Amino acid sequence: MNDNGTAPMTQPKSALMSLRMTPEGKALLALCAEREHRSMASMVEHMVHTYAANQGIGLPAPKPAKNTTKKP
Repeated sequence: MNDNGTAPMTQPKSALMSLRMTPEGKALLALCAEREHRSMASMVEHMVHTYAANQGIGLPAPKPAKNTTKKP
């Protein structure tokens, strides 16, 4: 429980990603991240989400889990 008596919000597990870019691209990313008060990883994720939203790209809705309870 948190100090206010509520259950803590759980963060989804993050997926590790590694990428190569030019030194200029990395420097631009660092400047963008600094301007937005974000980490470079957070800035990349923000940019991807912004681009996807602007292009009308979205993930499909998750399929509901199958009922695995046993009937008596």
